[in-house]
Amino acid sequence: MTWADRLFRLAVGDPKREIGELLQGVQRRTADQGRRLSAAADQAPTAGAEAELRALATEASMLAAHLAELLARGGPTAAAPEPTSVLNGATRNHWARLVAAMEAGRETRAQLLRATPRLLELDGSLAALLDESLHRLDAELAGLRSLIARADPQALD
Repeated sequence: MTWADRLFRLAVGDPKREIGELLQGVQRRTADQGRRLSAAADQAPTAGAEAELRALATEASMLAAHLAELLARGGPTAAAPEPTSVLNGATRNHWARLVAAMEAGRETRAQLLRATPRLLELDGSLAALLDESLHRLDAELAGLRSLIARADPQALD
């Protein structure tokens, strides 16, 4: 590393640290979503809904594990916070739990979309990872929308 590189890092900051912070926020939300979906599967009223929620929970957990692995390879990161409550008061019925999970998924997707330009500016090689992550989040939201439509309390039998 030349003195110019050191001076640039001192002035701008370490890009690896910023990448780690941005990805860590997405990883935490994704891990929380996996726990939320798993808890919703435990309380699902039908075997079909339980199977679909377990599949979504597995996908969310796999994405969180992949991001955690990527963060671990990047070097030391801040200590992981305690997991948040997976129910967050939305325990009234199956539909309310699904809506809460979908809202959390939308927030995670929005956070990743907001962070994407900066992440690509810092490291263009993250494009494939970000694209795959967004694709998985979109698939999760589509699955949740489908479950919500079938669990709508206002629907006629």
